[in-house]
Amino acid sequence: MISVRTIMALLSAFLTLPALATDAGMQNEAAAEGETWPFAGVYKMPVWIDQVQRVCPWKSDAGEGYIRVVRTNVKGPHGIYLQWIRKGIAGSETQAISTVRVEELEGQYQVHLQMPQPQLSPDACHLTAMAESIITDRRYKMELVVKGPGEYQLLVTSMLQGGL
Repeated sequence: MISVRTIMALLSAFLTLPALATDAGMQNEAAAEGETWPFAGVYKMPVWIDQVQRVCPWKSDAGEGYIRVVRTNVKGPHGIYLQWIRKGIAGSETQAISTVRVEELEGQYQVHLQMPQPQLSPDACHLTAMAESIITDRRYKMELVVKGPGEYQLLVTSMLQGGL
C-alpha cells in the first residue's frame, strides 16, 4: 500500500524534473551515430499516474505559473491531485510550490472521474467533471474551484436517476 506522503513526494519529484529520455543507452548510441533521439522529451511517469493535464494560469505578487491536475489510479477509484507550478525566472527551473490531494474523492465520494474541463474566471479556475460512484453507480457533477496555491473547494451536484 502506498502512503499519501509517498505519493506526494513522488509527485513533486517526478513532475518537476526536466524531461528525461526513456532509455539513456539508446540515446547515447543515437548521438554517437549523429542522429537525434526522437524521445528525448518524454517523461517517464510512475504507473499509478493515470493522466496529467495543465489547466489554468495563475499570477500573484510573488510569481506566476500554472495549475496542473494529476489523476491517479492507486486504490481503484480515481484520485485527483492539484499542483501549483511556479515558472522560474532568470534561468531558474520551474517548480511545484504546492501539491494537494482532493481528499473528498477518497473518503466521502469514491468515484471514477473524468479529467476535469477547465474554465478560467477572474478570481478562480473552475474545473468541472462528471463522476460515477464505484459503489452505487450514482452520477455526480463535480466542480473544483481552485484559487491560490493550496486552496480549493469541491462543489458536488448529485444527478437524479432517470427512468422510463
